[in-house]
Amino acid sequence: MKHQVPSQIKKIAAGLSVGQYKKFCPECRHLREKNTHDKSLSLKVDEDGGQYLCHHCGTQGGWMTQDTLDVGSVSRARPTPATIKVATDTNPTVTAYLRSRNISDEVIAEHTVQGDYHFNGHTAPAVGFPYREDGEVNAIKWRSVDGTKCYSQQNVCEDFWGLDRYKKGNDLLMVEGEIDALSWLSCKLPKNLTVLSIPNGAPAKVKDQKISPSEDKRFAYIWRAADQLDSARRILLCFDADKPGLALQAEIIRRLGSAKDVWLVDMGAFKDTSEALADRGEAYCLDCLDSAKPIPTVGLYGVAEFRDEFTSLYEDGHIQGAATGIPSLDKLMQIVPGMVTVVTGFPSSGKSDLIDQICLNLARSEGWKTVYSSFEKPPSLHLAQLSQKINSLPFFEGPSRRMSREQRDWAVEFCEEHFLFMDHSRQGPSTIQGILDVASKAVMRQGSRVLVIDPYNFVEMPPHDKETDAISKMMTTVQKWARTSEAHVFFIAHPTKMSPDARASEKKVIVTGHDISGSAAWFAKCDMGLTVWRHPQDEQPPEAHIWKCRWSWLGRHGSCQLGFDKVTGRWTDYLPEKADPEYWDL
Repeated sequence: MKHQVPSQIKKIAAGLSVGQYKKFCPECRHLREKNTHDKSLSLKVDEDGGQYLCHHCGTQGGWMTQDTLDVGSVSRARPTPATIKVATDTNPTVTAYLRSRNISDEVIAEHTVQGDYHFNGHTAPAVGFPYREDGEVNAIKWRSVDGTKCYSQQNVCEDFWGLDRYKKGNDLLMVEGEIDALSWLSCKLPKNLTVLSIPNGAPAKVKDQKISPSEDKRFAYIWRAADQLDSARRILLCFDADKPGLALQAEIIRRLGSAKDVWLVDMGAFKDTSEALADRGEAYCLDCLDSAKPIPTVGLYGVAEFRDEFTSLYEDGHIQGAATGIPSLDKLMQIVPGMVTVVTGFPSSGKSDLIDQICLNLARSEGWKTVYSSFEKPPSLHLAQLSQKINSLPFFEGPSRRMSREQRDWAVEFCEEHFLFMDHSRQGPSTIQGILDVASKAVMRQGSRVLVIDPYNFVEMPPHDKETDAISKMMTTVQKWARTSEAHVFFIAHPTKMSPDARASEKKVIVTGHDISGSAAWFAKCDMGLTVWRHPQDEQPPEAHIWKCRWSWLGRHGSCQLGFDKVTGRWTDYLPEKADPEYWDL
């Protein structure tokens, strides 16, 4: 999809001749709290067109000479960079600068380019760091060595520097700049260690906000390297010992997730590896590497670890969840990432169908993505059911008017953006750990916020464990996964077998977590418990019953009547008289 060059950047670029420039970024300058005088927008203009990149907000793009800036052909999707021819010339000033930092001649020759480079009206001796992909140089980051501290780029450096040298299963050592990377490469490192440098600078501070991969432009290099990061045995972080470096460390750890084996390298009294190598030499740096410590994942913590969260509770109050999209049910429950809802009810009461409706409503109102592990629904039929709810029209031919092809395509585009499916007919995972491993990748790569496991009795359990013990362990595992992944889990489970007459008896029978077969853990280890009740002959409206709510500010025990359209499968508030269907404006 093509996008126009932002209008303010058009105005800046329109008055520029061939050359490289640093300008204020009109997209983010007015939003910045600090460094408001930082010219973070880099522009390069040549005979073929131009490119721009803001090193603060990530806005980037370009245009060709044959395009007018009034039309533009800028895509915020990643462009395919042109290959750069790398000169082999050396520059004595650059070589002397690198040697002064104890960087070896072998590393200088293999990993740098040298020359006089033009920085926004200033020409200076500079070292270039080639960024390679598939063996070709697609970008170079330049840094002056004459004390002027000028920086520039040929093409956009947007992936890890050094990623092309990674071999599956290696350890990764991640640093804040290419000079630090060269410093490490000048040491006798283990053969199974790959050194990476981040392509952009450290943030001024940690931003406490939810992370969506599609919008996480500043750290897009993390998501593009997901395969390599997933397969790395261990990840070591060695960032600058200053406030931005610590913020970078925190942001990287948030994105790697608690499942990764992450270690921290402390360079002691030195700000970074470059200083340490220049002052103390290789042996000291290797000593720091050997003394790396893993980030704590379990154990005891002092009050100081929780002071910020504690203060936030006092200042901002309790965490609030997302609405289910059904007002009467919203009075009883909220949906919060990091929690587990157990859903039960008699067969054919609409458990799965109601959860589908809630997930659709969350996608519509919050933009949340859901990953399904649904053993009883083939994905194609599941999509048909979802499309009926979206369009308020049947998918298949029948007595009622059917959705059009345009409406069908409209619905499937919405589903493609918000839903992922584990296909159990194609060797999808059947153990709880397998399901959670696949879901973890959906959380990391696609930003999924909801996992639906439907139903429990299809999940493969350990053969030698007692059922009650196996379920208890499983629920503990699911709870831990939900919290560390910041995702909400809907776990659907059938109640234990009851008399066929129980559902239709005059005395209404409402099952709860205590009635689910196998273990009391269904009740004890969930955060929210939901039962869907439906009359076998539909002589009464369906009902939702909340029988467990761990936190009083997120819901309460109680019940509500629901509206259910059997033709489209849509769930709404109960209305005594049928109302006109609500059509989505997607």
